[in-house]
Amino acid sequence: MPLSIQSNSSGSWLYGLGSEIQRVVWESINSMITGLFAQLPYLLAGLIVLVLFWILSKIGRRMFMAATQRTRLDGRLRLLISRMLAVFVVGLGVLISLTVIVPSFNFSSMLAGLGFSSFVVGFATKDILNNFLSGILILWQQPFHIGDYLFVGKDQGKVEFIGVRATSLRKDDGEVVLIPNGDMYSSAITIRGAGAKRRMTLKFCVGYDEPLEETKKLTQEALVRTEGVVDDPSPRVLVSDLISDGVNITVNFWINTNESKPLEVFDQAAITIIENLDKANIEVFPPGSMIVKRDGHAADEEPEEPKKRSDL
Repeated sequence: MPLSIQSNSSGSWLYGLGSEIQRVVWESINSMITGLFAQLPYLLAGLIVLVLFWILSKIGRRMFMAATQRTRLDGRLRLLISRMLAVFVVGLGVLISLTVIVPSFNFSSMLAGLGFSSFVVGFATKDILNNFLSGILILWQQPFHIGDYLFVGKDQGKVEFIGVRATSLRKDDGEVVLIPNGDMYSSAITIRGAGAKRRMTLKFCVGYDEPLEETKKLTQEALVRTEGVVDDPSPRVLVSDLISDGVNITVNFWINTNESKPLEVFDQAAITIIENLDKANIEVFPPGSMIVKRDGHAADEEPEEPKKRSDL
């Protein structure tokens, strides 16, 4: 008898527990549905605000692109600014939509939090931001263009691409060097315009016993025959220094960077000059080097002992 009473008590307790759970669930669902319907006007209003700002971003972007179409702004910079403008407008629309949907949303507190977060993120990504802002300034000011030849520190080459983060240069040997825009903007740059003629300099030395005028004439003739050396301005061959080893001669000639590669023209010019002077038996050696006589020269022969003069 006590066992049956205990079983009936347990069943009643479980039944009551199930009924209580069912009541709580239905009340929660009912509260959610009621709250949803109560917030539905705010949700619709927030959605309408967001759609309006999205449309406004599209209109603002098109208006900016149309207004800057005839300006000298770089096309990539115009596209970047238009996208940033659209993102700003949409972001502003999202914040205003949140204030409409959730009236208790504290906009000032969020701005304070974003300010601290922006400081942390900016400090962690200062190099990326530096390159990004420098790229925008380069695209805005346009100190150089694609095709120009740049000298940046130890690197030099033709500009192939100007990006927001970095600028790529094609070196004379064909390699591509990628220079961050932060370095480009803060470094001294020598710019040679696209298609401009580039001056090449070649130096060599000859002995004091060599005919200088003939050496200069033969060098000039070799440069005229070298493919890639332009006629205007004409090549110059000048005596640049007198040293203990001999006479330094400096050769200046110009090439068209759009038609010729500097290293190839320099190589051909040096070979032609050496061959032309060698045919005339004129010794050529680098400035500041020791003179080494080739085999077969009289200097390699042992000097004869001086003859003693006989007394008369």
